[in-house]
Amino acid sequence: MYVDFSEHGTPSFSSIRKWLGRIGLYELNRKKEYRSDWIFIVDLTVELGTEKALVVLGVSQQLLEEQVFPLKRGLGHQDVELLALEIMYSTKGEYIEQKLSELTKKVGRPVQIIADHGSDIQRGIKLYQQQYPEVIYTYDVTHAMALLLKHELVADEKYQSFIQQCTQCRQQLQQTELSFLSPPSQRSQCRYFNIERLINWAIKLLDSPIDIIVELVPNIEPAILRQKLKSKLGWLINYQESLSIWSQMVQVTRTVETHLKTCGLNQKLSSVLELQQLTMRGNSLVNFQLKIIDYLTIESSKIQSEQTILATSDVIESLFGKYKQFSSRCPFKQIGQMILSISLSTMKLTGSVVKLALETVRYLDLEAWSDQVFGQSMLSKR
Repeated sequence: MYVDFSEHGTPSFSSIRKWLGRIGLYELNRKKEYRSDWIFIVDLTVELGTEKALVVLGVSQQLLEEQVFPLKRGLGHQDVELLALEIMYSTKGEYIEQKLSELTKKVGRPVQIIADHGSDIQRGIKLYQQQYPEVIYTYDVTHAMALLLKHELVADEKYQSFIQQCTQCRQQLQQTELSFLSPPSQRSQCRYFNIERLINWAIKLLDSPIDIIVELVPNIEPAILRQKLKSKLGWLINYQESLSIWSQMVQVTRTVETHLKTCGLNQKLSSVLELQQLTMRGNSLVNFQLKIIDYLTIESSKIQSEQTILATSDVIESLFGKYKQFSSRCPFKQIGQMILSISLSTMKLTGSVVKLALETVRYLDLEAWSDQVFGQSMLSKR
């Protein structure tokens, strides 16, 4: 039905949100194709409260082989479908396995499940594999590389000292004329996914000619400025050698990630390692590279010799990020109707699809689903 907004006025924010909720619920409930080549991408997301959302995305092996791997690109939001979204108050492995088994009856047994190694998800998938041992369980390469870096750097006293110095330096510079030289802010969570920001900042600053910095702060006498720079940033000299080592470690993980994300995972491991142009020197770097080879060997041993499979669950992390961008406007960060924005992001929204969705799902249906799944909201209780 066409609506002339010039006569009816601009729709309110709440009206638009309800429309989006109805379209998202339509996509969630829409019957999915029964296939023998599904790949399940599984993860949990949390907000305030005890609820967790179990999300299962699906992409067919056929689509990967025909449209993704040949173009050497990562999965996009519209390459996947939302196969399941369950709000859970307990995420024990037994419950995860139950949900995966229920989904299998609806859409078919997958050829692969890809996820991180969160304890509940890992247990649930392994219990599921007891029923379906031929299903491949792949450890997401992004989480695997971040965990390898974390294990290496958490035990490195020099690195821990470096990040503490970065925090202090940021506090000292943020209200001064040198604030543009401040270290990047550090994430409280998942910091080992983005450690190159700090390392690159330090390397670039050490490589910058001091005369350039002097030109950028013309209102301070050069001699005084040089003294300030030495006082506030001179500590970086102590980490120059270590920064080179850390940078190489990050670079080799990113090289492996990029290759696996764009070309998939197969048994041709040597090609991955040949891509990176680093000469790994020193015991710590050699040992670190061997750990990466161990990961690749373990994961590739699960697949057939000519097979190429998905290696990353980045697409689900991206969709979670998009959902949290929407939900950040809510007064309380509690999982609610906005979780349906995940299904919206995977849809190809044409006029006919929107029309069908709004004709199929009423506002009353959305409210009934919300009451059944979430009950009374935190804001309503307050």
